[in-house]
Amino acid sequence: MTSYIASETHFDFAPRPGRLLQRELDARSISQAQLAARTGLSPKHINLVIKGTASLSPDVAVTLEQVLGTPAEVWLRLEAAHQAEQARGEKRAAMAGFAEWAAAFPRQILVDRGVIDRADTGPALASKLLTFFGVASPDAYKKTWLEPQASYKRSQHHAIDANLTALWIRLSELRAADYLPQAAAFDSDLLRSAAQLIPKLTVKTIGKAFQQARDLLLNAGVVLVFVPEIPGTRISGVSRWINGTPMVAVTSRYNSLDSLWFTILHEIAHVLLHPKRSTFVDDGHKADDDADSQEVAANTFAQQHLIPPPHGDRLATITTVQGIRLLAEELGVSPGIVAGQWAFRTQTWGGPIAKLRDRVDLVDALS
Repeated sequence: MTSYIASETHFDFAPRPGRLLQRELDARSISQAQLAARTGLSPKHINLVIKGTASLSPDVAVTLEQVLGTPAEVWLRLEAAHQAEQARGEKRAAMAGFAEWAAAFPRQILVDRGVIDRADTGPALASKLLTFFGVASPDAYKKTWLEPQASYKRSQHHAIDANLTALWIRLSELRAADYLPQAAAFDSDLLRSAAQLIPKLTVKTIGKAFQQARDLLLNAGVVLVFVPEIPGTRISGVSRWINGTPMVAVTSRYNSLDSLWFTILHEIAHVLLHPKRSTFVDDGHKADDDADSQEVAANTFAQQHLIPPPHGDRLATITTVQGIRLLAEELGVSPGIVAGQWAFRTQTWGGPIAKLRDRVDLVDALS
């Protein structure tokens, strides 16, 4: 006789296996007592399975296969799907208690960044946020995303929003995931070579230069991504190891190209010089920031790659736009790079030389 179950194994919902077992028995005109006699199971156990009070175990599934001809795998798939749906229901109920936690995040930012839909509220909002961060509960979110921030190397000059910092870093990780399959095994020598080549890219348009920088870093086993700044984070860049692969992520906080290239080199320095610390979050280029020796080292690395040491002393003596252009041509870099370093070293942020610093809408150019 054709099995009722075998001919209907795909469902748009997760029915209770016992419900389908009863239909199978009805189709064959077999009573629960008769099934108990055939299987050697007690009538009470058969009744509990049909009611869903007892789960349908592998032993019972194999026994039903022998007696009814329905493969044990079908029964077990039904049982697993039913249990999973029950667990989802319990989780949905728990989400109602997480709604207050989810409401602490700025809603418009979540919508703008595609984390949630505009219609998401309450439990649905909480569920999407937890899924986005890859955690099961607000407590797990705190342990995974907030508590580690205490160990991040970053400026303490400004108050920051820890939730928004976590949001931006997670967005960066997801963006980096698009490139991780293309990344070679990490090679510090190749990364040092890439750092030497990056300043030469600054004479090109930013879109083309950024793509070439990304390719250089992928070849060295590092993923470079751009993720627009989230207000309240004050992040200019981050270096972070993801499953053994370093990521360098930069933002649109400073819409000057010299700052962007400085940040990229600064984060490369952290990858090379401080690999034991998994995450550096940077919000500027103050070499004396908290007198942090690791930040000083990363700043020095970036400065010396943009303006090599033999030219550093000469830079501070330049007083004209023409002098900046001549040094830039000699180094093979953009005049904006030299002007930016000159402004930093002389602390002169206005005037004709400062106007050489190229400014661009990075969100428009790189997103």
